[in-house]
Amino acid sequence: MSETLAAEIITAYADWGVLDKAPGYSVHNEPGRDVLSFLQKKFPKATPSLPHRLDQETSGVLIFALNPKTHTDLQIALSTHESSKKYLALVRGEMKTAPASWTWPLSDKAEGRKNPQGLSTDRKPCETRVQIQRQNSYFTILECEILTGRQHQIRKHAALAKHPLVGDSRYNEKSYNEKIAKLYETDRLFLHAQSLVFQFQDHPYIFESPTPDEFSRLIPTSGR
Repeated sequence: MSETLAAEIITAYADWGVLDKAPGYSVHNEPGRDVLSFLQKKFPKATPSLPHRLDQETSGVLIFALNPKTHTDLQIALSTHESSKKYLALVRGEMKTAPASWTWPLSDKAEGRKNPQGLSTDRKPCETRVQIQRQNSYFTILECEILTGRQHQIRKHAALAKHPLVGDSRYNEKSYNEKIAKLYETDRLFLHAQSLVFQFQDHPYIFESPTPDEFSRLIPTSGR
């Protein structure tokens, strides 16, 4: 993926489409540089918008709409039980085993490393399904499926599991992140929206984004 682009188009239909977002780009908070600005340049005669979000630091599959009605229809489609969002998360340390799910209740606010859950009065039910993909003595790659949509959900849950995401400036240690950035020449957050499955206009859709090269740099595919 080009370092100069906020995203690349995967598929474009008449009223909506799918893109592959680069890490480090805001969805809509940096006019002229963010994903929405990228779409406005690509589709100058439309009214592009994002029916769902990814954190600025997260890469991967993102849906866009080109008019308000389609935006609303896609939001509904993405909120049903038939939809599925799966992420790759590269976390610190070797996980001997992983639970079927992480279920710590979380707040809907951006929190910090000392208390990822937030205030007890703000916490809401939450679930992230977890499966180990591969690991070595230093890192583990997890496939995470979010069943709820709390802010920083995977990042918070990983930190609570004592295996914070590599490169996470909010929930991991600064000194550790700096060490990894120096060793592997990347300071990205290792969270990637890998796949999105949903039903829309009576048609099933599956969209995927390839695993970023940086993940294999830390854990080669030959790793166990």
